[in-house]
Amino acid sequence: MGARDRTSRVTYTAMSFRSTAFRASIFFGLATVVAAILWFTPPPHPDFASCERPCKELDWPMICRIKLTLEVYQTFSRSCGNCPHNASDCFRKFCVTADGFQRGLLTANRQMPGPVIQVCENDILLVDVVNRVPGQGFGIHWRGQPQKETPVMDGVPMVTQCPIPSSTTFQYKFRASRAGTHLWHAQTGVQLTDGIFGALIVRQSAGRDPHFKEYDVDDPNHVIVINEWSHGFAIQRLLESNPGTSSASLLINGRSQAKLDGSEHLDAPLSTFTVSPGNRYRFRVAYAGGDRACPVTVSVASHTLRVISLDGNPITPREITSVVMAAGERTDFVLTADQPVSNYWLHVSAAEDCDSSTVRGAAILRYEGAPEGSEPISPTESSLELGSGSSTLLNTVTGKCTTPEEKGGIVCLPDIKSLHKMRHELMEKKVDITLYLAFGFKQFSGENPASYPRQGVSRVAHVFVPQLNNFTFIFPSSPLLTQAEDVDHDLMCRKETLPLRCQSQPICDCVHVIDLPLRGTVELILVDQGGGGSDASHVLHLHGYSFYVVGVAQLEGPTDLPRIQQLDSEGSLVTRNLVNPVLKDTVTVPHKGVSVLRFKADNPGYWLLHDQHVSNWENGFDVIFHVGGPNDVPTPPKDFPRCGSWVGPEFFLI
Repeated sequence: MGARDRTSRVTYTAMSFRSTAFRASIFFGLATVVAAILWFTPPPHPDFASCERPCKELDWPMICRIKLTLEVYQTFSRSCGNCPHNASDCFRKFCVTADGFQRGLLTANRQMPGPVIQVCENDILLVDVVNRVPGQGFGIHWRGQPQKETPVMDGVPMVTQCPIPSSTTFQYKFRASRAGTHLWHAQTGVQLTDGIFGALIVRQSAGRDPHFKEYDVDDPNHVIVINEWSHGFAIQRLLESNPGTSSASLLINGRSQAKLDGSEHLDAPLSTFTVSPGNRYRFRVAYAGGDRACPVTVSVASHTLRVISLDGNPITPREITSVVMAAGERTDFVLTADQPVSNYWLHVSAAEDCDSSTVRGAAILRYEGAPEGSEPISPTESSLELGSGSSTLLNTVTGKCTTPEEKGGIVCLPDIKSLHKMRHELMEKKVDITLYLAFGFKQFSGENPASYPRQGVSRVAHVFVPQLNNFTFIFPSSPLLTQAEDVDHDLMCRKETLPLRCQSQPICDCVHVIDLPLRGTVELILVDQGGGGSDASHVLHLHGYSFYVVGVAQLEGPTDLPRIQQLDSEGSLVTRNLVNPVLKDTVTVPHKGVSVLRFKADNPGYWLLHDQHVSNWENGFDVIFHVGGPNDVPTPPKDFPRCGSWVGPEFFLI
């Protein structure tokens, strides 16, 4: 081999070595940078007592551990000291004042409402629920969260889990996957009405929040939770002959005064929200409901509200002066602090046609620098001339929506547009599954109390029994999600077929289940057939999903289901918006009207659709959607609690 060849080979080897070394240094440098980022970025940690923080895109999700202790408590307990005579005592820890009357209640962590849970999108929540209420089982529902990875954490007793027995602890663990303003609350019976509820706020980073530029401040203290309040436990009021008279006031963050518009003012303190002049503030409002679940109107004296979100979903902003909310709904609005420095009333009031008496609540919007203790400015004293520019967002449809001369400043639900277009597969004129669900009341008369024992019939009685597609819903004896094989098949009813045991019965109560194929497109036509001695609308909530409200209409009178189907086939039932309808999880069906909803059944499991009214919630206005098959649902955790009926051996003690 010549000298020139040896020199060339040595040169090539040296160049290859330098090239390899250069590549290795680049790789090592990148690995060092990545390791440094991982080292200095806070990792998930199971012991965060609070995950309230500014949300950033590159941050790790946090694991947020929360403890909710449920117990029987009372307003004006010893924790309140000398409240209301010493005003500062009313704000002591564990002091619940409500509207100034002393009564028993249920609380989480001795607060009412319960703790506001504030996290960032995709944080993981570990919530230990400790039940210290004697003789009552619980389930906590996380309204607004689809629970796609964890259907067993939806919190519906006898559907997704067993009730949490007294003196035990149950841990909920799920991902806060849907951003927005939401609620957590007791799912069982009347426990929500007695105080087991709170706000769940899931924030986004600035880059993911579509309305980030609409506001300057998203203050964690500007969360408003509204609920109806009465002077006795809810189970007692359900037995009253006229429970509509029982609501005493509307609480705002657990505070109100029993007589806000009369001469007898109690000294219970009100909630106060502080703003700085010139800033735009995002307020997050959640209405938990109550006995009657009457719609409430929210307004702030002298201020315009720019609504940007409904049920946690962004909408094209609408400027209004008041918003009507049904039980379970949430509304986000932006308030610009552009008025003279002072105090202003924030008012809530129940619909006059819902409750037999005027029910109101109030809080104070305080500008920094406003005189302490000065009387807030009321709407009649407003320096802002709203005049013809005033408007109300109804969140539903009434007769005013279809009458031009009456509509005026009314903004109806079909007028609201989502910020984003509807999913492409739901824009088609035809969907995979179309379901007509008609609900109303069947009048039942009889002398046999056993024929409908849940209504307490004695001797000759006339009761209105709630029904959905001719079925009156009852809960199963074991959770369908985890123990479907343990449920008596004779209790189940599907489609329009009556179980054999119902063939000769005037009322068929059963576990009403509708099977839906996984990933199918679904349209629900909800029909209010009226009856029951009430003109109130019905508010329904669907677990596991948000749906597009593609159409809402109020009909001229009660309409049977065949006529509804005929009108729909002719295209004259309702006008559908298949482009950008509002996305919600709670909807009002107008009295003697229809609401048309669409969603894609891509979340396998058993999901409850139920009425928000407390008595209807437990007594028949429910249906369960079963999406997918057994192999489609995530496996429950090991040793997940089981429950059900038990019958002893045939010859036991004989």
